[in-house]
Amino acid sequence: MTGEAHRDVASYALGVLDERDSSRFEEHLAGCDTCAVELESLLPVVDLLGEVDGRDLVAVEEYDTDSPHFERVLAAVGEDRRRARSRRLYTLAAGIVLLAMLTGLGFFAGARSVGPDVTAQPPGTPGDPWPSGRPGSPDGERFDTTDRTSGVHADFVVESRPFGTRVFFALSGLSGPRVCRLVLLPESGPAEVISSWSVPPAGYGTAAQKQPLMLQASSATERTRIEGIRVEEVNDRGEATPLVTLSL
Repeated sequence: MTGEAHRDVASYALGVLDERDSSRFEEHLAGCDTCAVELESLLPVVDLLGEVDGRDLVAVEEYDTDSPHFERVLAAVGEDRRRARSRRLYTLAAGIVLLAMLTGLGFFAGARSVGPDVTAQPPGTPGDPWPSGRPGSPDGERFDTTDRTSGVHADFVVESRPFGTRVFFALSGLSGPRVCRLVLLPESGPAEVISSWSVPPAGYGTAAQKQPLMLQASSATERTRIEGIRVEEVNDRGEATPLVTLSL
């Protein structure tokens, strides 16, 4: 994919691309996590611009508001803006979902499937959920660790990105039900929660549910400032208990 598609993110968010270029960008978006993240970050700004009152703009430019067509034009522009914004939101959601599905397929391509003729890896068995060289496998530093007390096994891929750091993680030996979160431990300052989720009764990477939990999260914190990653259980009172910790 050429660099032009990457540069179309802002134009697409603002709705200035024609139908052909919009379709081309949407095809690119379905397979480009970089553009998906950038587009998602631009949408709040675009929405703020979309809320600007046309009358304010007219006042600044000193247009003739007495024209009999003035109210009709403002209404038409406002409606078109709302439709364009809705199309962008729906497209972004579809693109991110499709990207997650494609990425997930890449993740699980390296795992042993569970079926009548296939034996799954035992729960908590160390292994690389993202084999290098496979389509969809993330690039970055790879780590794995098992906590002897909780029995939770974690695989991590930590990527340095222009926006900060992205973390891919796979957890097995994680029983449920419980609520968990992923925490970054910076070299200075407080810990940063970058993801949270609920664990169903069957858990993940257990006898009842062989597949591990596979997620990803991002932070604005630079990779060089991160000293560790921790998975915690959080109770109803908001108290956290470490399940597995990785020192970087």
